[in-house]
Formats: sequence, C-alpha cells, structure tokens
Amino acid sequence: MRGSPTLCAAHARALAREAKGFKPVVPRFLQVNTFYPDYLVDFYARRPQLQSAPYEVQIGALLDDGFSGVHMFARSLRAHGFETMQVVANNRFAQSAWLREHGHQGAADFASVVQMQVKEFAPDVFYTTDVTTFNPRFFSGLHARPPVIAGWRGFPLMAAEDLSCFDLILTSFDRMFDEAKDHGARRVERFHPGFPRDCPVLAEPRRFDWDVVVSGSVTAQHKRRVQIVNMLGEMSRDPAQKFTFGLFAPRAEALSPAVQVMNKGALWGLDMLRLIRNACMVVNIDVDAFDGQPPNMRLIEATGVGAFLITSPHPELSKFFEPGEELETFRTPQELAAKIQYYLAMPERASEIARRGQERCLRDHAHADRTAWFAHIMRNALGQVA
Repeated sequence: MRGSPTLCAAHARALAREAKGFKPVVPRFLQVNTFYPDYLVDFYARRPQLQSAPYEVQIGALLDDGFSGVHMFARSLRAHGFETMQVVANNRFAQSAWLREHGHQGAADFASVVQMQVKEFAPDVFYTTDVTTFNPRFFSGLHARPPVIAGWRGFPLMAAEDLSCFDLILTSFDRMFDEAKDHGARRVERFHPGFPRDCPVLAEPRRFDWDVVVSGSVTAQHKRRVQIVNMLGEMSRDPAQKFTFGLFAPRAEALSPAVQVMNKGALWGLDMLRLIRNACMVVNIDVDAFDGQPPNMRLIEATGVGAFLITSPHPELSKFFEPGEELETFRTPQELAAKIQYYLAMPERASEIARRGQERCLRDHAHADRTAWFAHIMRNALGQVA
C-alpha cells in the first residue's frame, strides 16, 4: 500500500501564492450519494420530526448516523481547505427542503434537483459513489460541466454502464482498473476506505449479544456468501454445535427457506456497527467477482469497532491485517465451521486477536489519514485541468 502522498503541483502553487499574499484558492467539493431506499425509510420512521427540518439539519443527522461512513468526505475534507456540500440525491425530504430554501416551487425528479444543486454550488469536483445514476445523460443536462467528475466503484459494472463522463474512478480492486477504462473512464486510481477514530460506538460499553454475526446484502452476486450463510444457519440449529447466529440482511430471498426465517432484517450506520461490536465473531464474505481482494467495507468496519473478524484469505490481506494475529481467515466452509467452534471455546484468544486488529485499523487505516490521501488525489485531479 502506498505511503503518505506528497503535495501535488497545483496545491504547491496555491501555497506559494498564499505565501506571497494572494487569497488562497478554496476548491469546492460536492459529494452526491444515493442511499439504500430501505435505509432512508427506516431513518425517517425513527425521526419523523426531521422530515420538515432544514436541509443542513437533515444532512447533518444523516452523516451523524454513520451510514456508509467510511466513504463520506464532505465533512472531513473541510480540514484540508475544501468548501464542501453533501447531497443524498434520493432523499425526498432533504431535497424538498433544499428546493424550498432556494425558492424553487413544485416537485421535481431527483436528477433535476441535483442538477440545480450543481448549478447553485458550482463545484470544482463532483464526486459520487453512484456511477450508474450519474452518467453522461445526467451531466449533459448541466449548464456547465464541473472541472473534475470523479466516482468510487467497488462493485462489478454492468455491460451497458457508461463511464465516459468520469475523469477519475477510485477503487480498491484490481479488476476495476481495466473494467472502468473499458467503460470509458479516463483514469483509475487506487484508494482504500478508512475507519473514523472518533466513532461514538467505540465509547459505548460492550456486551456480547451473538456468537456469530453476518450483516449485509445476500444476493445473486454473492454465491459464496449464500452458501456460507446457509451453512451457518444450519450449524446454529444443530444441537451438537449450537451457537447463536445473528443474520441481518436487507433481503433474504437468495437463502434457503429454513435460513430466511432467521433473518432479523437490516441494521444501518451506527446500529450496524453496534451489532458487530457486540458479537463474539463476525464473518466477512466479499462479492464473488473480486476473489476476496481486500479491503471491502466490512473488513475496515469490523476491525475498527474491535470485533473478532473471520474473513476470506487473499495474498494481499497481510498488507492490511496480519492473519492469525489481527484477524482470522478461512478457505473452505469446513474450515470456517472448525474455527467457529475453536474460538467459541477460546474467547480470550479471540479477544486478543480482535484487540490487535482494532489497534492496527485505528493506527494504519484511519479515516482522517484516508481523507488526507483523498484530498491529495482531488487536488491532483484539479491540477491536471488547471
């Protein structure tokens, strides 16, 4: 993994101008996300008073809730000299508030509202984690194109997806380098998510509610995950090796009928982090297409909250965490089953591995450090169009 980046030429020129008395250049960064609709429904159902709150109050509450927190930069970039704005494009309550506050009457589709926000904010960088929705058709409707259009992709691309509007795609996964360029992206760069050291969950007392937890999507893109979750569900019902199994998935239709009924439904943001912090062990199975290449979000989130993590092995895993010392790995369902039984019988050993894993995460994979790297990448991208 690369070390700390040096200042890009554009940033160095800006600092030199500031030293000579010029007003510093403040790049404007707009992050646009689309959140899972189920999450937004749950979020506002628990906070109905927010539905009519001002725009910034709603966005602040969403960011405080920590959903997809390892990929959110609108707040943390301000410490690096950026003026920022956060948009959740498919959030009808916040977007309606923005329309009211900016004197726009009547309803509008969410793409049109984001186009208005781009015009109003005039970003130097438009950054999105949804490269499917924000495609060439969307950007062709803008009065002026942002100087840099950048996005994150951590999932395989569909055949019809067009990335020709993107100056830059960030990813953790080797497969995306060729794939994103084949779909039209101008450049692809490596970037890894990080965990916030100030996450409020870390200050909360721990309790072990579940022996084994799996949290996240279970779809046709997760064939190995489906196989393993079905196995864990069946294991947990076996009197000879019974353990408590917490399955928290937005949808469970891909699972066997017997395991579907075990699903407790999705938890999001800080609630999801509390769930995995309060488990004896967390099982991580990445999307099939990436062959277990690290780091996916769960790898960072689980170690960040201090959970004992069992994950897929990969030759690059030791760049992030040391197997057997900071987390555990399994190659086959049978090896996973054996290690579950071993570590349930050896909780002190599991706790020690989890402690070292958390220390490594907060030391080497902190969100603040990743933000510095991200800021460097964005300034460098702006320098190439200056």
